[in-house]
Amino acid sequence: MCYPPAVITSTAVIARALIHVAGPASSGKTAFIEAMLPGSDALVIAARCVRDDTLSQFRETTPGSHPELHRYREAGAIGAALLTFPGDADLSDSFFFTTDLMMDYSQAVVLEGDSPLRSVDLRVFVAPPPAEGHQLFVRSTHERGRDAHENIALEQLLRKPDGMVDVLGVIGGARLAELGREHPEILEKMRTRLSGVTQARRAPQPDKRWAIADSYAGIEHAQLVVVNARDDGQRQAAEQLAADIIRLRKDNDLLTDILGPRGSRIPITAVAANIADPDDPARKKALTRVRRAIRSASS
Repeated sequence: MCYPPAVITSTAVIARALIHVAGPASSGKTAFIEAMLPGSDALVIAARCVRDDTLSQFRETTPGSHPELHRYREAGAIGAALLTFPGDADLSDSFFFTTDLMMDYSQAVVLEGDSPLRSVDLRVFVAPPPAEGHQLFVRSTHERGRDAHENIALEQLLRKPDGMVDVLGVIGGARLAELGREHPEILEKMRTRLSGVTQARRAPQPDKRWAIADSYAGIEHAQLVVVNARDDGQRQAAEQLAADIIRLRKDNDLLTDILGPRGSRIPITAVAANIADPDDPARKKALTRVRRAIRSASS
């Protein structure tokens, strides 16, 4: 998908690929970008993005001592900046039309961390292997109330002196209401029973659903997942996590609970790779996926 051009010149409109790399702290996001940049034929700019809700507007800086920006430049990025932004709104206009970073010609833009954009060409999630005993999918309890407005109206009616008579009148008409007046003991029994029913219906009903573990929040929206197995001891756990994220799009219960009944079934590319190892076949597969997205969006 192509996005609004950041620069309009007299000769051409610039189309560029947008790649968002997310994941937990210290998972290997910057290392993955470093691996991606040298092998790309495209001119790439990179930004470290941080959401800051204390801000009122988009802010762009280029601190020379910032470690990630230095690593981007060393790896081959032709431009780099630190972008901080408020809230969770889509800040496409501010990003494309007001940042100095986007004024430079490029064929691809890599965003690490939080994202000011709702739509990108490729979402990458770099994940650590789960610790022993931890899993990607967890059971989460949701509270749901039933017929709240009807319950409140019925409770208010029952509190009235002749409330139970009115209920009988609604249910069975005037004859049943008159019968209730003649037998108050029956009315009291019915009032007690109905009060118990409304209280039971008023209580939230627990609803167990599948959810993503907090430590991997956002992984469900990725199109490419790289589980960073830094040594052989992490390989099995990393491969299991990669298999689980692929299963998300194939298992109906997982898909419905986590992504909703209309969730996309488009397969996710998920690999277990040592990002630091240039010879790792899974790393090569992940980088090929990124380069294909860049070529497709920027051509």
